[in-house]
Amino acid sequence: MIHPKSVPELLRASIPNAPEGKQPIRILVCGVSAGVDLLIHQLHVAQFAEAGEWSPPLPSPIEGEVIRILVRYYME
Repeated sequence: MIHPKSVPELLRASIPNAPEGKQPIRILVCGVSAGVDLLIHQLHVAQFAEAGEWSPPLPSPIEGEVIRILVRYYME
C-alpha cells in the first residue's frame, strides 16, 4: 500500500486491491491522537475493523489533531 502524507493525497490515491464492481467508502476518524487510537482499538474489540486496516495518522487541518481513514466497499 502507498503511504500518502496528507488526507487529500490519501483520498486521491488509487486502491490497488479494490474489489471489481465495488465503490470505496472512506470512514474518517478525527481528533487528538490518543482519542483516535482508543476509538480504533474499541472498534477492533467490537469486531468492526482490524486496527491495522486504518491508515497511519495523517495531519489534520486542526492543530494538534490527526485523521485516520478506513476503506470499506459498496456494491451498486
